[in-house]
Amino acid sequence: MSRSVQFIFAEDANKIFDCFTRIFGIRIVFFSYDGRELNAGSNLPRCRYCNMLRESFGFEKKCHTLDRKQQILSGKRGKLVAYECHGNMTEAVLPVYVVKKLIGYIMIGQFRTSDSFIRPIEASHKSRKDLNCLRKAYFETPYYSQQMVENILKLFSLLVELIVSRHLINIKSQTSISKLIAYIDEHPEETLSLEEAANLIFTSISTVSHLFKKAAGMSFKKYQITKKFQKAEELLVSDSENSIASVSKQVGISDPFYFSRLYKKYRGYAPKQHKRNYRSD
Repeated sequence: MSRSVQFIFAEDANKIFDCFTRIFGIRIVFFSYDGRELNAGSNLPRCRYCNMLRESFGFEKKCHTLDRKQQILSGKRGKLVAYECHGNMTEAVLPVYVVKKLIGYIMIGQFRTSDSFIRPIEASHKSRKDLNCLRKAYFETPYYSQQMVENILKLFSLLVELIVSRHLINIKSQTSISKLIAYIDEHPEETLSLEEAANLIFTSISTVSHLFKKAAGMSFKKYQITKKFQKAEELLVSDSENSIASVSKQVGISDPFYFSRLYKKYRGYAPKQHKRNYRSD
């Protein structure tokens, strides 16, 4: 999946993100599969404590590496990963899949589970003034008991499950639909199901069904049948020895009688008539 992929965030996805942030005061963010931050609930920035560690105390690379490592781990496991960052704050991440394909991650953080400030070892060389500022920023972050954290993580998991099941975060598939159309054009001998088509371009069945008709001007099923008939007509007229049975097999329909019935239903005449019409012309 290239960096040019565009993501679609349904209005309900944004509402879920915004409500979660407003209720708990915690950031909830969607990251692309390659680790780019794309959408945050209520556009809430990183907390002051986190920014101080990253920008003033030189933790930027360490924090980014740790977050990325946990994202990849959650993708491999296919489940929630909760962890403590370098600043002793709790964060959690869940992978987001579309048709069994990983498209990104949703993360929450940062919040504390301790009511006492534990100075990061790497920050020990800083002045007392800097450390006091860091301590103050630490206590500005949301605090939750371990029991409350468990409930937050359960709710977070349920919300991500809802987002995934309802396809509230998806990828823009217009370009993918064009690729699907090209694939069908090149492989009239194949008969794809909607599920197979969706898997082929990493999107949902409903997205294929909706966008395909918009792009091709006809339904997914009708387009496949039309391409089979076009190929069959080419075969029928290119070689007088080609039988209906032979041609139907070459376009992926094993039963020649079914092929003939289907052809007549869509074309209004039998395939043999097409062959005769071509000869008379």
